Amino acid sequence: MTLMRVRLTKTFCRILSVVLAMFFLHGFCCAELVCLPGQGPDLSTHEKNPLLVKIDITQQKQTIHSFGASDCWTVQFIGEWPLKKREAIADLLFETGLDPKNNPKGIGLSIWRFNLGAGSNWRENIPSAWRRADTFLSEDFKYYDWSRLPGQRWFLKAAKQRGVGQFVLFVNSPPIHMTKNGKAFCDNSSGSTNLSDDKFNAFASYLADVLKHFQEEGLSFAYVSPINEPEWDWVNPIQERCQYGNRDMLLLVHMLYREIHHHGLRTRILFPEAGAIDYLYLNKPRRPNYIDYFFGAFEDTTVRDILGNRLCGHSYFSDTPKTGLVVKRKGLAEKLSQYPNLEYWMTEYCILGDEGKGRDLGIDPALHVARVIHYDLTLAQASSWSWWLGISVFDYKDGLVYADKFSRNGNFYDSKILWALGNFSRFIRPGMKRVAVWRSDGAGHKDTLEGLLVSAYYDNDNHRVVIVFVNYQSQNVPVKLQFTNTQREDSVRALIPYITNSLESLTACKEASTQNILLIPARSIVTFVTTGKDEDGMDVKK
Repeated sequence: MTLMRVRLTKTFCRILSVVLAMFFLHGFCCAELVCLPGQGPDLSTHEKNPLLVKIDITQQKQTIHSFGASDCWTVQFIGEWPLKKREAIADLLFETGLDPKNNPKGIGLSIWRFNLGAGSNWRENIPSAWRRADTFLSEDFKYYDWSRLPGQRWFLKAAKQRGVGQFVLFVNSPPIHMTKNGKAFCDNSSGSTNLSDDKFNAFASYLADVLKHFQEEGLSFAYVSPINEPEWDWVNPIQERCQYGNRDMLLLVHMLYREIHHHGLRTRILFPEAGAIDYLYLNKPRRPNYIDYFFGAFEDTTVRDILGNRLCGHSYFSDTPKTGLVVKRKGLAEKLSQYPNLEYWMTEYCILGDEGKGRDLGIDPALHVARVIHYDLTLAQASSWSWWLGISVFDYKDGLVYADKFSRNGNFYDSKILWALGNFSRFIRPGMKRVAVWRSDGAGHKDTLEGLLVSAYYDNDNHRVVIVFVNYQSQNVPVKLQFTNTQREDSVRALIPYITNSLESLTACKEASTQNILLIPARSIVTFVTTGKDEDGMDVKK
């Protein structure tokens, strides 16, 4: 009887924990996310000759740290919209709970990038008010005013309340009173950097003061990024930006590290936020590549320790199928392989160029974005991946959520790009490992550019596997999944599929057996989350 009571008690506690998780999930950070079958289509099929996909959880690759986006520019206004609307937008970006149909309420971002502006909103030399930004300094630069940036601070708190556990403070330009030209962008007189020669230490001290203040408020930043896309000259007054030469960057990193250490902060420095990934591994005119310069060939090897053996770049200008997606990520991967344990983060991306013009809430740009994410994770082996604007008001393919361009109120709209990212961010949680995938057609990275892409991830603690398919082509593909080297025979019993396509946002489908042939519909993103049984024989759906 005693043993039976113990087993019943354990079972009751497990049931209660799932119920409470579903009821109270809003506003809490849960290590194990609830995933339940929904009312979406049945993806089981009787089609013949399926593609066999094997997942081997023992062949583990990089650890996934986070998926995120930034609050840049727009949140200063949207964050002061009516409460009900900003709560709804925050849910789309950060929420990990389920709606009544068991569909995810949001995409569960796990990192949020907070833009610390340069005070360009006090000037009108950047034409659009939606591209200027505020700072925590008073207008005479004599004291701190922590009441500033109310809209951004609201979204920061909303993210934390919904379980986001990591935050980045990032800067596009030093405060305007610290720049050579008194502006938040460069001109022809800026030289190698627009940061005044005598203001490097003041800039580092300012950043440390801001980090210290937020820590005291209970909103600690795990990372600070003092430089953004330093290789561009940024002489056009379209937004806040600042160029830096490699030696400028090295000096600022050392001074910032000293200030962080002086304040007793645990914040790590993210660096160098390269505007294109080839700057990380290729030597450019008057600029040695960042990996060799900062982590190897340059005599100052302490940078590796200061940066935590981590560097970051942006996937802009590297997303064309023929010349960018595979070729440039392969070049980056080869360079990274020369530096064991050097971790790469992709910290900013949206669709640029002619392809980026015109807002499009549909599936076509979403499939392209999912393809970029796939290659960044599988070929460049990124540990973290972040989109550019969490909220956009522009007629451009740069947002996850879109909003009317009104500073006080308006409507907002979700996009398929939001849900495409959600196929990764909602289910691949911090600490999971990317694992090896074998496919019976032997297709490599170049072979799948216009076809079916697949990647898999494993939660070592909760024995959960996540498989993400991106079907770029206009035909359905039947697949058969096979799991090898699972720790328990019944740890992969069934699958909960989620689908994003022209009709569905991120829809939970009917539960599928691992023994079934599964259909990946044309022009869709499909994510499978495994379910299993615990040691008491109780179904586990996490």
